[in-house]
Amino acid sequence: MSQLMGGKIVLDLVKPNRYRVHYHILLGKERIGEIELDHIAWRSGEAELKIDIFDTTMHCHGYGTDAILTLLEQAFVTMNLNRVYLRVRASNVKALHCYDKVGFKKEGRLHRLTEWNTEEEIFLMAIDKARFLKERHPWAV
Repeated sequence: MSQLMGGKIVLDLVKPNRYRVHYHILLGKERIGEIELDHIAWRSGEAELKIDIFDTTMHCHGYGTDAILTLLEQAFVTMNLNRVYLRVRASNVKALHCYDKVGFKKEGRLHRLTEWNTEEEIFLMAIDKARFLKERHPWAV
């Protein structure tokens, strides 16, 4: 299995295929979450980011931020993708802060009905390769 080293975490590759790369997020030897690039569109150079840190006591320690930055580095530098996007509930303040911190920008919003027949707002966010490289590797731009 392939691993990517972050500053605080390690991403351990689980199930790669042509349209999806899926990693376990490891803190030491403990699996604290999962992160993936899904719906990889090689022709347009886009993919959807999905992340889940399982235990809420692990939130707000920088593990998600580190995992996202590590995977974006892989997406833009190694995989040569051009854009990574995601969907996030507007009510998920912690996730929104994390995505803002790594450089994602809001591009749109959706409204949908939940299973309890209440309306929920979803933000569409994205980061492109040029913005990521400018912020992470200013000498490369």
